[in-house]
Amino acid sequence: MKAFFAIIALVSVLFTSGCSTIFPKRVEFGQDKVEKFPVKKTAEQEVQRQAAQRAKEEAAKTLEAAIEEETSPAVVEPAKATARLTDSVSDSLGPPLKPSAVTSAELARALDTAMAKLNKRIDGFKKDNDENIGKKIEGTGWLSVPYFIWVGILAALGFVGFIILGVAWAALKVFAISNPPLALGLNAVQLGARGATSLAGQLLKGGEKFKARLATEVSDPALQAKIQQIFRDEHEKAQSPEAQILVKHLTS
Repeated sequence: MKAFFAIIALVSVLFTSGCSTIFPKRVEFGQDKVEKFPVKKTAEQEVQRQAAQRAKEEAAKTLEAAIEEETSPAVVEPAKATARLTDSVSDSLGPPLKPSAVTSAELARALDTAMAKLNKRIDGFKKDNDENIGKKIEGTGWLSVPYFIWVGILAALGFVGFIILGVAWAALKVFAISNPPLALGLNAVQLGARGATSLAGQLLKGGEKFKARLATEVSDPALQAKIQQIFRDEHEKAQSPEAQILVKHLTS
């Protein structure tokens, strides 16, 4: 029983902790780290808000001019929709810290550059993240169990399994009392290779005696029952209990 618990403890240490509690961890250089997903920088957010604010203002000017010049509804209605949409976009982003002093074309180029830089950072993040797919991250499990408690759980499970196997083995032995083939199988398991070799030698020895008596005592085929009895008698005199079970099963 002591050896059993020792084996359980050793297996637990080797296969659940990777020997990290026995030997110091390896020293690694250049390890990957979990990075935050790239977000807009303050300057990029400001450019985006300035561009949205400028679009809102220009759309309002366009609508106002179209109305003042009594432009056809084909121009006024789209101008109204544009003003309404740009107003909503600007409000969703929030006002800039200060209005942009550059032209609309320059502001548009600045926004395009800012978004291009953000996309480049996102692509770099995706590449690094894909390289670490499937790797475990310490401290992110749904359950954390102290090492010695984990070993104790494994030992307890192993002990319960050992008890269950013992009970099952005992039940098989009890059932084998009334079932000779099953008893033969259980005895074969207990004998092992060396016992099986000895059993084969014993059967050969009994078989030779059986053939000698058969030649001198039995000549009538009708005496089959007597032949079987002689075969059984000789083996019961010379063989072990395991061999006797086999002979009784074969001659019954």
